[in-house]
Amino acid sequence: MSRHQDKYNSREAGFTLVEALVSLVLLSTALVPTFILATDAIRLSGRIRNSLIASNLAQEGVEIVRALRDANWFAGQPFDTGLTLCAQGCQVAWDSSSLTPVKTTLPMKRDTTSGLYQHTTGTDSPFSRKITIVPGATDAELVVNSEVTWAERSIPKSVVVEYHLFDWTK
Repeated sequence: MSRHQDKYNSREAGFTLVEALVSLVLLSTALVPTFILATDAIRLSGRIRNSLIASNLAQEGVEIVRALRDANWFAGQPFDTGLTLCAQGCQVAWDSSSLTPVKTTLPMKRDTTSGLYQHTTGTDSPFSRKITIVPGATDAELVVNSEVTWAERSIPKSVVVEYHLFDWTK
């Protein structure tokens, strides 16, 4: 009886090992694509986040220039006062009262406490913003381009917002 039982136990142990291997193969073929899909989703969400931040920073640049134009009107000055020096590029922050001409575009800094992007305090972010303003088709028009650049996985990316400002008094 013990001889028969030893034979039975050794056969069952081998069968359990084969079952375990098959189940591991099936499990790994089901889980590997799931993990790949999850990592791709995380990578894609990072790209979407960066594109959204860049789009908002580009729009913010245009809105700041519009606010400067409006301030000129309220002060009784010509609409393009202080705006014509940016043909080669300017930088501006959300709280700027004027444009600063620059030769090279510097990275924007992100204030970790407020979450605001600016050029003076905070940690360097991957985003750089350059505002260019050139004359439009008429003397009562300015073309504003706000370009935000950054790199993702060493690939340069950019978002450009173009806006046309008009002197409504003419």
